[in-house]
Amino acid sequence: MKRLVFTLFILVQASVFFSCSDGGGENPGTTYDYHTPEEVLAFLDEVRLQYPSITALESVGTGLSVEGRPIRAIVISDNPGTTGGEPAIRLTGGIHGSEMISVELMIRFIEYLTYNYDKDAEVQDLVDNRYIVIIPVLNPDGLAAKRRYNSNGVDLNRNFSFAWESDAYGSHGSSALSEPESQAMVSFSQSNIFHLSATFHSGAVLLNMPFDYDSEKDGVTPAENTLVRSFAKAYTMAGTFLNNPDLYQSLYMEDGVINGGNWYEISGSLQDWSYKETGCLDMTIEVARRNPSTEAGVQQVFDYNRESLLAYIKKAGYGVHGRVTSSAEPDGVKDVEITVVYDNGSGITGDIIVKTDSKGYYHRILGAGNYNLVFRKSGYSDKPFPGVSVPTDSSLTEQNVTLTTP
Repeated sequence: MKRLVFTLFILVQASVFFSCSDGGGENPGTTYDYHTPEEVLAFLDEVRLQYPSITALESVGTGLSVEGRPIRAIVISDNPGTTGGEPAIRLTGGIHGSEMISVELMIRFIEYLTYNYDKDAEVQDLVDNRYIVIIPVLNPDGLAAKRRYNSNGVDLNRNFSFAWESDAYGSHGSSALSEPESQAMVSFSQSNIFHLSATFHSGAVLLNMPFDYDSEKDGVTPAENTLVRSFAKAYTMAGTFLNNPDLYQSLYMEDGVINGGNWYEISGSLQDWSYKETGCLDMTIEVARRNPSTEAGVQQVFDYNRESLLAYIKKAGYGVHGRVTSSAEPDGVKDVEITVVYDNGSGITGDIIVKTDSKGYYHRILGAGNYNLVFRKSGYSDKPFPGVSVPTDSSLTEQNVTLTTP
């Protein structure tokens, strides 16, 4: 039976805890009828109509799949027309069309944020102080066919340009970014600066951190691995995520978190591309072993992840932020690169390189500590700011900058 959007929203509010072996909260009942791509679009239109002051709809890049289906995102913010310097979060479902529960998770979270905006102080605070962008389904052709791959037979999570490799079957694409869906995500993510993101899957229950292309056990980790792990655990340690009986077990796993390459190595993943090429910390989050077959099962997956989603979005707001201006550009300098050097004796230069937006705003996620920041753009002198302090893991330090010419 098709779950009616909003009419049955009380189910989203309920905490229905069933026990079963597939992490989906199954019990006998009517088979759940997953949303089609067309129904997802209709749902987004309905949300936009019901909550016009806090939502906006956008095309994702070129906005079309191989078969011409629209790829759309919904923005949820108190000012959805612009980030206004707020931390920007991107959440994506349905990169594998057969993993339908990831789409339903995004739908229910959209419902939860919009419905509770004027009812729940925590939700209102997040919506008012974050720029939340949700792409319910990146692979609509795959969703329509209940198939992992897009209509060209390509696994989109092997088609991104960082560490891309071909394979014997062509499932990684003829080249990096050969597919319109991955091209759309790249275009969208380059024209919108995101600071934190997550992509949702099924097939297991765990949080998969960067990097996928090689393993931590072989010495390949992000330079800012401590920061990455703290954000991963912000997700898994919140709510009841770790209570899922299908939680993956591994010697390389801690608190539901595992390095991607320690789980299994892949090339051309979205999270590695996002981290290395856009400066956005991305996680791959597996939310269920399989697609639940009942309403209760789908609801249970949402229940396991709801508080985690809220905690993850909240954590995106911490670190250092500000605005970069100059005498020539008093309204803000665009595309200034901000590099972080850790002032803790390690001498580590951060590998998350963020940029200012079109109005000169920037946000750099960081934990507690002292940092040396360097602001750099061609045509201006490098501007170092040593000893910038973030007092706690839940602090936001403001550091405005004025660039000068050589």
